[in-house]
Amino acid sequence: MRLVSMAALLLLAAGAEAAEQRAVIPLHARPGPSGFANIMTVAVGGGAPANVLFDTGSNGLRIRAEALGPDVRLTDIPITYSYTSGNVLKGVLGYARVAFPGSTPAIATPREIAIQVVQSVSCKPDKPECPGWPKSQAGVLGAAYNPTPIFNPLAQLEGRLADGFIVAADDLARPATTPQVIVGPDAEDLSGFTFASFDAWTGGSQPDGLRAWNTKSVKTCFSVDNGPERCHGTVFDTGAGNGSFEVPDHPVGKTVRPGSVVTTRVPEAGMSLAITAGTAHWTDRYRFAPPHGSVKGFNSGGLVFRHMQIAFDAVKGRIGFKPR
Repeated sequence: MRLVSMAALLLLAAGAEAAEQRAVIPLHARPGPSGFANIMTVAVGGGAPANVLFDTGSNGLRIRAEALGPDVRLTDIPITYSYTSGNVLKGVLGYARVAFPGSTPAIATPREIAIQVVQSVSCKPDKPECPGWPKSQAGVLGAAYNPTPIFNPLAQLEGRLADGFIVAADDLARPATTPQVIVGPDAEDLSGFTFASFDAWTGGSQPDGLRAWNTKSVKTCFSVDNGPERCHGTVFDTGAGNGSFEVPDHPVGKTVRPGSVVTTRVPEAGMSLAITAGTAHWTDRYRFAPPHGSVKGFNSGGLVFRHMQIAFDAVKGRIGFKPR
């Protein structure tokens, strides 16, 4: 009888350990009428819960100084970081543990990680009307896997939790869905996804186990009203309100005409999505723009995430798509 009880305890312990290798972090609707859920709650350095933009198009946690708790190690190392939107963040390098209030189970980085303590938000000279940060937004959690000092916090969780994540915010495809990020997804979570490697555009070879990649290396093709395509490295970006790309016979710098059908296609994954263009940010707005950013490429915009689940695999260096 005692042996049976011990076996049961071991099974329970194994089950608890397995459960800790997968977690769900809620996503909340951003302010405004769009309804797109790309806001995540964090607690930094023992501070109070704070809402940040969950941004797969940038890297690292960058958070206002006033949102931090007491357990933060500040340095005098200055950091400036800018976005394509025109926002410029200035501050210093800091170190703190990052927790995710509301996650199931509760998770946090096991040790201090590098963050940017933001002391001011301004605009680039060429974009004096940049959006800035709304008062309700304490920062940005950049979830791109780029090898810089301010690194993606999700890649610094413990064990399998750091192996990647799924963004399940496809409310336009599944109106009853509960928006969330699944970290450390298991085989069942990944069932039904088709994948493309993050080196498909560059033609390079990325070995398994590499936790950093260039997110604009996904070969993606765009077309308008079934016209000629243009393919380029593209970032799938929860932090961009508009999709942006260029195609033949359309001048850059213009908004795609409402009523036109924009098709986004990832050949390697067999993914194709058609959205009727409109004027609503985070919903159906596209712009014609050349490859841009510090790494040149197109941008899917957050629009795509509203129509399908998207997986970021940090172990095999690939992106996955799961339509409804």
